Amino acid sequence: MINEFQMPTKIVSGAGCVREAVREVKLFNSRKVLIITDPGVNKTGLPASVADHLRAGEMEVGVFDEVESDPGIGMAANAGEAAKAMQADVMVAIGGGSSIDTAKSAALLVTNGGHLKDYAGVGKVGTPTLPLIAIPTTAGTGSEVTVFAVMSDPANNEKFTISSPFMAPRVAILDPEVTVGLPPLITAFTGMDALTHAVEAYASAIAQPATNALAIHAVKMILDNLPVAVFRPDNINARENMMQAALLAGVAFSNAYLGLAHAIASPLGGHFHVPHGLANAVMLPYVMEFNLPAAVGRYAEIAKMLSLGGPNDHPRALADKAVLAITALAQDIGIPKQLRDVVGAKEDFLPLVAHDAMKSVQLKFNPRIATEQEILGMLHKAF
Repeated sequence: MINEFQMPTKIVSGAGCVREAVREVKLFNSRKVLIITDPGVNKTGLPASVADHLRAGEMEVGVFDEVESDPGIGMAANAGEAAKAMQADVMVAIGGGSSIDTAKSAALLVTNGGHLKDYAGVGKVGTPTLPLIAIPTTAGTGSEVTVFAVMSDPANNEKFTISSPFMAPRVAILDPEVTVGLPPLITAFTGMDALTHAVEAYASAIAQPATNALAIHAVKMILDNLPVAVFRPDNINARENMMQAALLAGVAFSNAYLGLAHAIASPLGGHFHVPHGLANAVMLPYVMEFNLPAAVGRYAEIAKMLSLGGPNDHPRALADKAVLAITALAQDIGIPKQLRDVVGAKEDFLPLVAHDAMKSVQLKFNPRIATEQEILGMLHKAF
């Protein structure tokens, strides 16, 4: 098999590094900057602070703060029009995956035109997007370094993915201080999203040595640091480690892709508007259990990394321990065990979720082939 590995994003990290945004913008010789964010993050004052520093650097700054959770085609189009109206030459995304993916999509529309869904799939972006600097305020999606943007099509109750090296932000600025105020449940959801990225990338059918190294290290960092970040939100070391783990997992799955948990999570979000991280968090243990017969070696390696077994343990016993450890982590940090406990989930709609999951390209990379009936059975078990 011929492997390919790409990492197009420059990474700036460390406590207080958000102040480096001005320097990074200036490296693009920018004079006009559009900040993309959401109302909640905007209220924290972080976008205003970044904007003030940019203006002090003699740049014109606009702020688009209308991003909503589960952003759709119209949101990206509106952000793109705002960039065109001020003739922005750089975008700065400040927020979680919703803001960063909206900014990616808007940056695409500014330089490529057309309708956003025209670019759904792999490799359909023909022209580099407007330069984008991403400042994540959560540790989960990895969108600050990935080549993907996941957007919603509300008219059809579905999500779609745009994949292209052009979609990756030019710069990611990872400052753990901006995540300290995250509520515990948001920290838990986003952290489990990162864990799902790492586990699925590690078990991927196209995993390679580089992605394996990144993914398995991300798994260990998350299991070591996520409970601390949830229960001690002011622990800056745990916050920084979670940001680094989310980034490692993001780079890993940009190259190894994902699997069944994400194939299911997208239609759960499309039909029930379940937050993406929460959907992954609930489904990951069930998907790992389903994949276990085909992923014994991979899961056993995770168990060894976590020191869960002895040197003479059978690989299957080790693999079981890995699944149990991740299931226990999810429960410890407050993730619902059943879909019925997730607001918006309806059992009557599970056949639609299973049907739509079969459309996902991520199924190609799952270690075990899944039929629609097997996915439906898994969803009923999870419900």
